[in-house]
Amino acid sequence: MLALSLSLHFIPGDSPVEGTKRFDLAGAITFVGGLVGLLLGLNKGHDWGWTSPAILLSLVLAVVLLCAFVLIEQRVSNPMLDLSLFQHRLFSAAAASAVLNYICVYSNVFLLPFYLIRGRGLGPAQAGLLLTAQPLIMAVVAPLSGAISDRIGSRLPTTLGMGILAAGLFLLSRLDPQSPLAEVTVALAITGLGTGVFVSPNSSALMGSAPTQQRGVAAGILATARLVGMVLGVGLAGAIFTTILSHGQATGRGLALFDGIHAGFLVASAVAVLGVVVSAVRE
Repeated sequence: MLALSLSLHFIPGDSPVEGTKRFDLAGAITFVGGLVGLLLGLNKGHDWGWTSPAILLSLVLAVVLLCAFVLIEQRVSNPMLDLSLFQHRLFSAAAASAVLNYICVYSNVFLLPFYLIRGRGLGPAQAGLLLTAQPLIMAVVAPLSGAISDRIGSRLPTTLGMGILAAGLFLLSRLDPQSPLAEVTVALAITGLGTGVFVSPNSSALMGSAPTQQRGVAAGILATARLVGMVLGVGLAGAIFTTILSHGQATGRGLALFDGIHAGFLVASAVAVLGVVVSAVRE
């Protein structure tokens, strides 16, 4: 979490020494505190009970701190996060869709090893080999989609990419104990295709929509979107998976592991559909 806060930029502010930069301590505390509260609630909800006072307090505190963070950033002279960039519709849509994309990607990263290793009994080497299907496709497609977006703009490739990602995640949600491994590979390849089509155009649009003097700030926001999407993706997928798994084990359902994986991928697919909408409304 400390690394997350430090990855954000510093902006020159009033300081006794000319040229020095002041750190927005209040913004950093509220931002990190809000994320910690949110992740604590997601990670411990199934253990402590989703309606327990501790979980409700954690989630309410997270909302309060994150709202306070936004208010602080609007008022301080040297904000940790320059919210003025979000007045540009293209920048806001690109940043939001980046968070949604990384939620989907890291939900996949969290859930699929459970399916392959615990659910199907594969060894780490065989599971790792199957998992390479996604990054290999991404590595091939991302440069091509970036070149195409330079000619036609970012709206179509980012919207298409999130749609393909949603389809791939939905296919992963349909996997069962008897699904052929070739089917797993195809679904992973589709998610890799969607991510590869999305990432380069979206990153280019976000950076290109920022004023020249604020490109460094934009890069920091893009990095933060990646980190926030990562922690939310793992937290959300983990909360869904562990809650359904615990309930299934308590009731004696033998396929509880697959139920949790199914639900996690289905929610990730819905998040990707939301990403389609966000990408489609950009300028």
